[in-house]
Amino acid sequence: MTMTRTGKRATKEQHAAAEYLGSLDDPLARWVQSTGPIDAYDAHLPVTVRSPLEWLSFAVTSRQLSRASSLAIYHRLLAQFGGAITAERVVSTDARTLRDAGLSHQKSRTIRALAERVDDGLLDPDELATMTDAEIHALLVAVPGIGPSSAQRFMLHYLRRSDIFLAGDLTVRQAITVLDQLNSVITPKAAERRSGPWQPYRSYATSYLRGHMWELRPAVLPAHG
Repeated sequence: MTMTRTGKRATKEQHAAAEYLGSLDDPLARWVQSTGPIDAYDAHLPVTVRSPLEWLSFAVTSRQLSRASSLAIYHRLLAQFGGAITAERVVSTDARTLRDAGLSHQKSRTIRALAERVDDGLLDPDELATMTDAEIHALLVAVPGIGPSSAQRFMLHYLRRSDIFLAGDLTVRQAITVLDQLNSVITPKAAERRSGPWQPYRSYATSYLRGHMWELRPAVLPAHG
């Protein structure tokens, strides 16, 4: 997977992010300058998702599974729900049906809990648009089985929020480690602090950092810290 460079097709926000991050006195700046504007939000999903519930359901389904297994289970879910994962269909389906599609007990529980939130109007796209990043994060991590990383990825890739930083992402932390010439891989807490200068475009910084690491692989990296 690589970054999606936008070049002449770049939006105003993409230009602004590239100009800002590239102007900083920061090791990341040179990479930003050489790369140009990017689409920070493209998650390169192998499926089409049409709602917050479908995006989160695929994220839950694919957790700790291979691409092939994730796709097989997700397509079985779609088939069982008539081609679309909706709150009404999930809530009215028994746990055995979800398990028969290949979901674990925990994943079935999480997707059902998400569907209940949608059914209650808490994950309505119009409502989400009015909420702050912190409010959305709190709403999502309150769902059993949704952790900070899943919440952040949803806000970055589905909601397209511009200032989400994936401090726990190993590739992001490896990139910071290389750029800052550290002796061991930076910790998530330290990476979060390190991201301060990249505000308000930390979603873009996240994507630039991941792209930088993909370009370097298979370079030798320092041991995990």
